[in-house]
Amino acid sequence: MQQDRQGAFRIIALMMAMIILSGTVHNFLVSAKTGTPALHPFSALGYLSIAISLLVQAGRPLAPPYWLRAQQIFVLCFMGERMIEAFVPGWPKLITSDFVAGLNTRYNFHGRLSVETATGIFFLHLAMFLAPTSLGAAVLAYFSALCLGIFMIYQLGFGILLFDGQFSMASFGSLLFSLAGVSLLLRNNGYMRPFFSHRGHGTAMRALLFAAIAAPFIGGVVFIEVQNPEDRSVFALQLLFSSFSALFVGLLLILGRQINIDARQIERVTKHDPLTGALSRQGLRDILPEADLFGGALLIDIDHLKAINDRFGHSQGDRVLVWLAEALHGLFTSATPVTRWSGGEFLILTTDADDNILERHATLIHRAVAAQAPLELGKTDFQVSVSIGYSVIDPSEENDIHAALGRADAALYTAKRMGRNQSCSAHSKNCIHRASIEDLVA
Repeated sequence: MQQDRQGAFRIIALMMAMIILSGTVHNFLVSAKTGTPALHPFSALGYLSIAISLLVQAGRPLAPPYWLRAQQIFVLCFMGERMIEAFVPGWPKLITSDFVAGLNTRYNFHGRLSVETATGIFFLHLAMFLAPTSLGAAVLAYFSALCLGIFMIYQLGFGILLFDGQFSMASFGSLLFSLAGVSLLLRNNGYMRPFFSHRGHGTAMRALLFAAIAAPFIGGVVFIEVQNPEDRSVFALQLLFSSFSALFVGLLLILGRQINIDARQIERVTKHDPLTGALSRQGLRDILPEADLFGGALLIDIDHLKAINDRFGHSQGDRVLVWLAEALHGLFTSATPVTRWSGGEFLILTTDADDNILERHATLIHRAVAAQAPLELGKTDFQVSVSIGYSVIDPSEENDIHAALGRADAALYTAKRMGRNQSCSAHSKNCIHRASIEDLVA
């Protein structure tokens, strides 16, 4: 999956590079003769910076290199300056100064760094800059760039209807691919994740996104064809209909976030045991495709759980199950899944493919259990103990993880048959030891 995403980023960056190159060639060879809109070098450099950021940051989303951060800050300052010059009266001119205009004439540059292009590049860089530290703020910056992209779609469409050629297709194409790349970069955010889902709701969200942009666009096209308004009215209609589209897209993002929250809650219910919070068997099946990451299996069973249920009631037995699950989660990291395997059994899959290390894991579990104060069940203090069977997973076996589970289960049975409170290896004829509180000082 990660390789597929890296391939998608490479394709997007390659397409952007091709568009930027063709736009630059058009600037010098075609626009000089025809006067058609051109991709200005400043715009080309801004979009090229986005392509580079996508390639590098996709591989290190949480810790992009410092040189990339510096590059993003430079582009943010440059494009921000262009925006300030356009919107703040009396601000000193730098990018739109006579000096820059003279450079355009001297080096035969055509076109200009428009406010729309500068704004789009600014917010896309801001989204990538914020992504490692605040995905929520990054999505907000991305949404601002997306609104501009929607506006430019309307500008292109309505401009074609009026046979207005003053539009740089290279800049428009670069913006669309930039939006696609940044959306892929932010796919793990709750607002964006539903749009990338392969399930039914993901297809529905993508269809609604297309409709949110296409429906007002078609309505605007029909209105212009019927009413044939003046140029100034067309701009107002373009702004109005694109605002409707942006509003619908914003509502979809909010809806997507709620869908993501609900989907995660459903996933937790189906993949986790509701009593202990450990993985359920269904949750374990979902991670079994990654079974090549695991090297050992430990089966832990609470001793005399049936007697606890019969004597003190199932509510007290549930207390013991929850207590043990919390203890196991405290001993192992999130990379080591803890599964409720059956009534009183828990399964732990580790990356360690060494019998001696699995023995140490079993010893740690025994010591952690023995170190806990006795549970007060009814009016009786009860010292919980566990029996453990463990086995190395042999990748050369067919159904290797299932075979290892069978061996671990047989070792667990041996531990219980030999008196419980034991740790037994599937690769040894005898149990390792009987764990007790004295082990704590050993």
